[in-house]
Amino acid sequence: MLLEGQIRRFNLAGILQYLAQVGCTGVLEVRDFEEYGFIYLVKGRVEGISLPITDEKLGSRLVRAGCLSEQQLAEALMEDAGLSHDQRRAKPLGQRLIERGVTDEATIRGIMAKQTMDQVFELAHWRHGVFLYDEPEIMPHFQVAIEGNVQELLLDAYRRIDEGERARKAATVVEEVCYACPLTGECTDKIRARYLKRDVCLWREMGAVLDDSYERLKDARQLYRSREDDEGKILDASLDAD
Repeated sequence: MLLEGQIRRFNLAGILQYLAQVGCTGVLEVRDFEEYGFIYLVKGRVEGISLPITDEKLGSRLVRAGCLSEQQLAEALMEDAGLSHDQRRAKPLGQRLIERGVTDEATIRGIMAKQTMDQVFELAHWRHGVFLYDEPEIMPHFQVAIEGNVQELLLDAYRRIDEGERARKAATVVEEVCYACPLTGECTDKIRARYLKRDVCLWREMGAVLDDSYERLKDARQLYRSREDDEGKILDASLDAD
């Protein structure tokens, strides 16, 4: 782990600009109460973004743009049933559609470029959550390279914000110290008003409420993710995955 912190203290735009400026190659993971995602950087440029909960899939975008029929998409997705996990990772949906002659690389590239701009626009609204930046030994391979310029992507996002465009994702404000708290079921508004401070919850520090799960509070990363479950996601969640 090279960088980690809270988004309310270090906004995502600043983090991305720094990583771009020093030409980083790695994965920036972001998580808040509603969504998690991965931003893939190669030499300081955005190669892919995955926001699996709120993002619109590539296939749906192609159908909506008139580049693909619903029948063609259905056939491509049915083909997935006969592929192994490694085969789908090695040849994502966009690449398979190109090989089948259903569309071409220029069309896929254009849709993916628009998708990347929409994803950065969504991320620009994030005010809470955590970020984790790492540089894995094995980075995912992107058959259709986007090479998104971070500064241009951010300028487009903030232009759209200035014009009043709204994000798809709801802006849910939850204190970072409350994320995945094992005592949530026992907590009340009265307790939060009295004991919840900016960076610590005094109530769950009290001996009367400690239990066996309290040790989990010492490691913020364990509150958000299972390392075993996420290890595969980091390598598999490419921008043109189905």
